[in-house]
Amino acid sequence: MQLITQKNIKLQNMMKVFQEIYRQGSVSRQVLSTKTDISLMTVGKIVDQLLRYDLAYEEKEDTSKVGRKGNVVSLAPDHRKIVLLDLERHNFKLGILQMDLKIKGELYQHTYDHQKSYEDNLRNAVTHFLHNWLNDSLDGVIGVGVCVPGPYYEKGDRVLDSRIPELSTAKLKQTLSPLFPGQILYIDEDVKCSVRFDGGLALQADNIFYAIIGEGVGSAIFYDGRVLGSAYSYAGEIGQMYTKSGKMIEEAVGIGGLRRLFTEPDGSVPSFQEVAQRYKNDPRLIAYLEQAIPELALLFANVTWLLDPEIIIVETHYTKLDPLFIDKLREAFEALLLPRRGDFMPKILPSTEDIRTACYKGAGLAIIERFLDDMD
Repeated sequence: MQLITQKNIKLQNMMKVFQEIYRQGSVSRQVLSTKTDISLMTVGKIVDQLLRYDLAYEEKEDTSKVGRKGNVVSLAPDHRKIVLLDLERHNFKLGILQMDLKIKGELYQHTYDHQKSYEDNLRNAVTHFLHNWLNDSLDGVIGVGVCVPGPYYEKGDRVLDSRIPELSTAKLKQTLSPLFPGQILYIDEDVKCSVRFDGGLALQADNIFYAIIGEGVGSAIFYDGRVLGSAYSYAGEIGQMYTKSGKMIEEAVGIGGLRRLFTEPDGSVPSFQEVAQRYKNDPRLIAYLEQAIPELALLFANVTWLLDPEIIIVETHYTKLDPLFIDKLREAFEALLLPRRGDFMPKILPSTEDIRTACYKGAGLAIIERFLDDMD
């Protein structure tokens, strides 16, 4: 448990102010004080720090009203920046995140060379990116965010149970640190980055369970305003839990299981996009989604008794196959829990952003928080 210290409280207040500026776009110090419930004097000091660190700027309010115009604070998009690495696939991506949490320009996609090690691919991609996107300079960069498709065990510098075998043996921190000397290096599972954004920033809730139903099935826990860690980084790996039929959740409801229903005679498995285009009305697809709903409803009911979240966020491409998928899931979930919990029910909501975008923003928030902590 994190000790409550004067420094921690100050950092929490700084992040509250930063996040409120993000939500409002442009906002006065007075409104910031009201929205964050922080004294005007403290807000003033925090804003002055954000201005000094080039994270924000202040200007006269653009208004047609008669009379004196006040100042408004906005985030400064491109004075500072964050380098992003998205290792979801072999052909991983790199990009620049601005301080307004928007991607600058296009992401660069690396073409993976299977004749070389994962670490060598990473070094080559980063070197190319730094040369062509940043002119071999880290001026203005405050950190590097790395989103990985599996639990990241920091003590061992390993991605656990990744669907990319080469990534599971790669030493990411050891490989990247020399390429970004002196930089904050944040590495975490994509779903944990996403809940940091959806929980702390978008929905402003303290207790959230975030589930992604994709090729695999995973989740992250946002508890008491923080992403919940665990002994070996496996917290939230719901895909490894079992259904009533004895199957793992990932096998029973994951997109991979759906795709395998339509395996071609030559053994090839169609992509999700191909399944959606060619088999959307196929009885096998409809039956798969129908059996997935009660399995997920039971899973989330058990999660509710264990964690008691305010909100359960569900990120899934199944809504592209059935726009009412979340509504049907919510109905099945409530049928299980309403008789016993009454008014004390978590809400089931779709994600506010797709997982890749939420992941980038969440990684950015983590780096900004560490940057402010180091600068204080």
